[in-house]
Formats: sequence, structure tokens, C-alpha cells
Amino acid sequence: MRRLIILLTICLGTLVGHSQTYSNIIPDSEIVSFLTWEIKSTDGYSEESFLSPKRKIFYRISDWDTLNFIKPDTLNDYEFLANLFFLYQDRNKLDTIFNQEDRDFIFQQFTDIKDTLWQHKFPKAIITDKKNKKRPSRYYYSLPLFSKDKKHVIIKREYYCGSLCAHGGYFIYKRLDDKTWKLVTVVNRWVS
Repeated sequence: MRRLIILLTICLGTLVGHSQTYSNIIPDSEIVSFLTWEIKSTDGYSEESFLSPKRKIFYRISDWDTLNFIKPDTLNDYEFLANLFFLYQDRNKLDTIFNQEDRDFIFQQFTDIKDTLWQHKFPKAIITDKKNKKRPSRYYYSLPLFSKDKKHVIIKREYYCGSLCAHGGYFIYKRLDDKTWKLVTVVNRWVS
């Protein structure tokens, strides 16, 4: 009987511990639902091949960085202005979208990221680690980070299409209904 209880405890602990792949805070279903919508609904870049019906996504989850959220005191004003990593600064106007409670919740999600690889398949996408020398294009996605009320989300998205051919930025969306989002703004957009 004692062995049965120990075995059940181990099995239940394993099930509970592995119920979420990416975060203990946001259910995988919400992360996958948003990314599925984002992949299906957003237009591709003009450099993208029209022959491939599926978006190629790099198998590693793109990293967030503490610099996205916290300005080190050691940076002088010039370094601060030259560095586009900071999401929360006056010129971005993100304070009108994310209040301090949202920012704290977003940072909590960042510190709670559990996995660095995409474990789910997405419709209209191929998860790939292979480099195609003729067509090196592929997307890189971070985990989406949600506001406290889950009405807004921010995601880092990058697209590489070869030497000196790339696009990226931090995309902020607003939820319209259970399955639909609307782009609000792009922060720190860049093109190479």
C-alpha cells in the first residue's frame, strides 16, 4: 500500500509539473492560440517566397532580455538613447497601453519562461532548424507576454531573409474577441 501511494504521488507530481510547456502563469493554450492567429493573420514580408504556403519558424524561441524591462543605472544618457532594447521609455508611449501592474505581470512572465524550444505545431507554419542556402528566410518569435487582463499582448518578431535582409520589432496587439487581435503599434521596428 505504501509503495502504491509513493507511486501515485510521483505520477501526479509529474503530471502537474509538466502540464505547462512554456510558462506556469499563462496556459499553453493561450500562447498557442495567439501565435496561431498571428501566423495566419499577419501579412508576410515582400521578400518572402510566394511558392511556400507555410511560414518557416526557427525552432528556438527568440529570447527576451532583462534590458527589455530594466534600464541599468550604469548606462549614461547617450548609451540609453542609442540602445533600442528598452521597451518602457517616454518616446515609446507604452505607458498608455501597459500600466505598472501590467508591466510587473509581463516581467513576471519573462522571469517564468520555462522552455527555449517550440513544442507545438502551428497551422500554416513549419518549425525548422535547417538553413536553406538558396532561401535562408525564416521567422523568429518570442513567447507572447500578456497584460494582466489579457487584453493586450506584446511579442518580439523577426524575419531573416539573407545577408543584409531582415525585419523586426516588438508588436503590440489588442484583443478584439476570443480569437481575434488587432495590431496597436510596433515598438523599436528595424529593417536591415
